[in-house]
Amino acid sequence: MHVKTWRSGILMLLCMSAGIVDVIGYIHLGRVFTANMTGNIVILGMSFAHVAELSFLRAALACLGFIAGNAAAAMLLSGNKAKGFWPARITLILLIELVFYLLFAWLAGPVMSETLLHVLIILLSSAMGMQTTAARKLGIAGISTTVLTNNLASVIEDIVAYFRKRFGASEKTVKISGDTWLRFIAVLIYCLGALVAGVAEVTLAFSAIWIPILVMVIILIIALKLFRGLDENGDRIPPHS
Repeated sequence: MHVKTWRSGILMLLCMSAGIVDVIGYIHLGRVFTANMTGNIVILGMSFAHVAELSFLRAALACLGFIAGNAAAAMLLSGNKAKGFWPARITLILLIELVFYLLFAWLAGPVMSETLLHVLIILLSSAMGMQTTAARKLGIAGISTTVLTNNLASVIEDIVAYFRKRFGASEKTVKISGDTWLRFIAVLIYCLGALVAGVAEVTLAFSAIWIPILVMVIILIIALKLFRGLDENGDRIPPHS
């Protein structure tokens, strides 16, 4: 299997983790989204308008945590050392994300104070902010792992273009691109993560967090074993004599 396939697979696993994390945040952290910031912006607006009993502070903390994670990852990925097929700093970012997950698993429990709840929101949203920036750095099919609306829109646009060419006057052979399939799989696997987390969280609160933890460990092992010493095209850089 080519390293590009492994890298795309890792991106799909990150999408699944985002779906799981969003469910955990919505069910146990006061109906906020820790990966999908669009939902939190809607919650902020409704809180201002007193449309529903929603927490402005929790949604605001999720947004701020996500922004902080974005900023931290962007700083780590700036400069020449963050270039290549799989920059070493992406591995560092995912390692930090794993640490945040482990802290979350350690702190979360059946009885929590409001302050601890806020800390947990910040931990998960910061991890998702860092993951989003890292995924965007890879530049695979425009997938960010947490913003699924653009992925879905791109899939629909590509399918419409495919059928227009397929049944139009064009004599060229047309097919759905690999990027379109990746975007489609990203949406499906995000939903799969949400489904798995929903089932797990009904059974045992906060149990689903161990799935992203396991996923991150697997990703880090793959990155360290397969992606070291590769050029921007994924080819092995020959050792200097």
